[in-house]
Amino acid sequence: MLYIAGLLRATGAPEYALAAFNAGEDRIAAWRAERNYEEIPELVESIPFTQTREYVQIVLRNAEVYRMIYGSNSAPAATTASRGR
Repeated sequence: MLYIAGLLRATGAPEYALAAFNAGEDRIAAWRAERNYEEIPELVESIPFTQTREYVQIVLRNAEVYRMIYGSNSAPAATTASRGR
């Protein structure tokens, strides 16, 4: 959890942190540097590794399911557009 928390602080968004956790910090930095993504979900959809793209989408979806089941007093971790999967 400390590693994930550090990734979240370093990357600034849960989607980026999850991608960095799964594929490596260098890869997410390279993907972000390749082009200027207008929205985070756009980057998530363009992740070239199927495993990483699906990992990010599944974790975000599961987080939303847990929030629906158990409730949450905090803001959602994922952006609205990326929750569709």
